Amino acid sequence: MRRILFFCLYTIMSLQMAQAHNPLSAAYYLEINQEFGILNVSLSQAGFQEALAKHYSNLDLVALSADEYKLLAVKYIKENFNLEINGNRITLLNGGLKLGNHETDLKFITSELPKTVETLNLNIYAFSENEHHQTVFSVLLNGETSKVILSEKNKYSTTVLFENNKMIIDKEQSQTNYLWILAIMVPSVFVGRKLILSGNQN
Repeated sequence: MRRILFFCLYTIMSLQMAQAHNPLSAAYYLEINQEFGILNVSLSQAGFQEALAKHYSNLDLVALSADEYKLLAVKYIKENFNLEINGNRITLLNGGLKLGNHETDLKFITSELPKTVETLNLNIYAFSENEHHQTVFSVLLNGETSKVILSEKNKYSTTVLFENNKMIIDKEQSQTNYLWILAIMVPSVFVGRKLILSGNQN
């Protein structure tokens, strides 16, 4: 019984450790309308401050006024966001920031978008200063939502195609996710099997 309990604890701890090293820290949500887009960005307050402190290490962020801090945050997001749709560069225009107790939210209007979306090239280097950071990028197009994950593994960059208003996930990226799960579960199964067989023999 003790060995089975140990196996369960081992599996739970393995999953928790893997999750701790792969936090989904930031969320980018792009709503594509007829002529322009609206980009929403959400991140924990602590994560945002950590990234800004590392990126602007020569600045005393505490000494900044609220308006100066907001301008710096908006600038940081704009400078670390690169998006091309159908090969056309899309820029972030007007932007605003809302500081909460635990979360930071930003909203931007994009430049004019093409009428049809076929390909998307994306680079989001914001918050990559934070260790093991990941960004979830979602797109809402004609009522359909799809997402991709940017991380150290793909160097915070991806290229996707659109089919039926949804992003087509790269097969290699999907295989990487499955391999990550197998890397945890396979050793756990072997350990569990060995413990159970050993317990039956006793």
